[in-house]
Amino acid sequence: MKKKKKTIDENEFLRVLDIISKKLAYKFKFGYHDYDDMKQQISIFALEGLKNYDHSRPLENFLWTHVRNRLFNYKRDNYQRPNKPCLTCPLYDPHCKKSNSECEQYSNKNDCSLYESWINRNNTKKNLMHLTNIEDTKDFCSNDDLLADNIMTKEILELVENNLNGEYRTIYLKVKSGIKVHKSDMDKLTAKLREIINKDG
Repeated sequence: MKKKKKTIDENEFLRVLDIISKKLAYKFKFGYHDYDDMKQQISIFALEGLKNYDHSRPLENFLWTHVRNRLFNYKRDNYQRPNKPCLTCPLYDPHCKKSNSECEQYSNKNDCSLYESWINRNNTKKNLMHLTNIEDTKDFCSNDDLLADNIMTKEILELVENNLNGEYRTIYLKVKSGIKVHKSDMDKLTAKLREIINKDG
């Protein structure tokens, strides 16, 4: 006899989702991901996690653990890696007394190339997650293309600033920071800028 698969009551799921969203959305918001964005992300993670729910524990406990772990990973991958490389470095000694440092070689962490690389990666990711006023940027693109040719006047800058968001803003900020982007991403950004400029006439 085939065992009947247990189902989850939709109202119970929505009640639990509301509880965990209120507790976690504020704590995990970052960059341009505000409270409402994180609530939406929590809903996605919760729905994706249901396929692994085995009904042997309360739904709230299961979803809390699943969603919280996914949010940690999401924030780490898109904003900042919290674990400093020092903890796995052979020069790390928690009992080291060298200038209040835990490193046997460097009293200033910024002198260590491994630490400097970690901090630079984190800062780059953080900068991509913060909205920048397009008027405050200089020489964001050295290419002789649509970006350099058309984004010249204050009116166009304001138009782009008010209409460029999400994925397109991320690509733009990478270009502005001098980070190489895929040709397909640059094409997407260029098409979006054309659309914004043409829509306004």
